[in-house]
Amino acid sequence: KKWAVNDKTSNLNISYDVGHFKSKSRTEDALIDLYRNTFIAEYNYQFPLWKKSSLDKMIDESYKYSPVVIPQSLNWSTGLQSGLFLYSDGSRQSTLKFNTGPVLTYGGFKKAFFDYTKFGAKYSYIFKDGLSPFTFDNVDDDPRISFNLHQQLYGPLLFGFETTLNLNNGNYSNVKYTLDFKRRAYSIGGFYNSSNESLGIEFNIFNFDYSGFNTKF
Repeated sequence: KKWAVNDKTSNLNISYDVGHFKSKSRTEDALIDLYRNTFIAEYNYQFPLWKKSSLDKMIDESYKYSPVVIPQSLNWSTGLQSGLFLYSDGSRQSTLKFNTGPVLTYGGFKKAFFDYTKFGAKYSYIFKDGLSPFTFDNVDDDPRISFNLHQQLYGPLLFGFETTLNLNNGNYSNVKYTLDFKRRAYSIGGFYNSSNESLGIEFNIFNFDYSGFNTKF
């Protein structure tokens, strides 16, 4: 559920999933087969510190690279997430994660050069009890700061970068690069994660659910 009051937005997510996993054991060099039940509850709250007042009401022919008017603003975001992981061998781990930080969006994404910048930084702290029998989903409770940047380079080309800094050991992880070709009606792009050497492509088509009225252009 998502709602807004006086430009302050809230988002509540509750989820449950169950799965059967075969993966590397956390305690020995072997594969193990287990079922896992996961319960997740997450609440996020965001409020504006600054908002640009002179924004367009609707898009027009000058919006070549975006299907919406860019909401230029400086927001502060805070979130709380709880998780409970139950495994078929009797193991369990529970977590409570707090995160907070700013999100700056500047530029209308209408001009040819550097007319859109989005930067976010988020501090996260995790309280944890218990351990996973697997390696892949054992929650790391080190405090960290995550950064993300999206920057228009030229025309429809948008560069992105994300990473996470572990505040205990100073190591960076989840280093991800993206390059997107953005148009008003669609976008296509690719990513590369140097931490796990994964890559992929993404394609989007916008405004299938548009129900408003506007002058044709």
